[in-house]
Amino acid sequence: MELRALAWIGVMLIATGVGIFVRKHFEEIGPLTIAIVLAALAIACFVWVSLKSRAPLDDYVVLLGALIVSADVAFVETQWHLLGGEWQRHLLLLALLHAATAYWFDSRAVLSLSIAALAGWFGVEKRELFDAQVQFAIRAFACSAALVVWRLVNRVAAFKPIFDQFAMNIAFWGALILTADEDMKFAGLLVTVALAAAALRLAFAQRRELFLMYAFVYTIIAINIVVLQLAFMLMSAIAAIGALFVIHAIFQQRLARS
Repeated sequence: MELRALAWIGVMLIATGVGIFVRKHFEEIGPLTIAIVLAALAIACFVWVSLKSRAPLDDYVVLLGALIVSADVAFVETQWHLLGGEWQRHLLLLALLHAATAYWFDSRAVLSLSIAALAGWFGVEKRELFDAQVQFAIRAFACSAALVVWRLVNRVAAFKPIFDQFAMNIAFWGALILTADEDMKFAGLLVTVALAAAALRLAFAQRRELFLMYAFVYTIIAINIVVLQLAFMLMSAIAAIGALFVIHAIFQQRLARS
């Protein structure tokens, strides 16, 4: 566990170092050279892992390569504006590239990058049918639905929990955004409760306590947003802490009996 944590920190430090180096030496090196070097570094990471026997820490080398790809694609778009006014489409491109990489190398970390890029694309893609707040909530629901469909066609068992986590959280975020809209707050609360019911079902069906916590915490937040009374918020926070301990105990008892 400690070695994996150090590997993760190392990847983040290297990726950060690459970004700092590019920023400091941009004028000296030139954009084209930087783009080519970043691409070469990413390819080197992928080739290194492909040409040797897989080791546990190779996932972090693949992750580093994917992060460099993200930096390179963003850098190219920033410098040359290849997509013009549709700049946000580079996030969709990254989602596709990272998805292919994740499946090729069986990497859950890179799959998370792919989903994050997809969520980013849904978040900034132009949709002007509703006001900004409702529009953003609808984008979150659409992204969550897309992840559910992706999960259904996915054939890698280890990836399924990642889809579950992202789809559930993004849907809840959409519900909370809807709840924060004055005209839609009760609809948002209703959606939150419906999602909480689905999360509870998954929690017991898949024996995953985290979904139970999602159901409880997001529902409490939604109720607080609707009520918007400081005294109620303080009392509900205290009650929530106590209830979490009770829920944990009940859940563990149910699992022990099953």
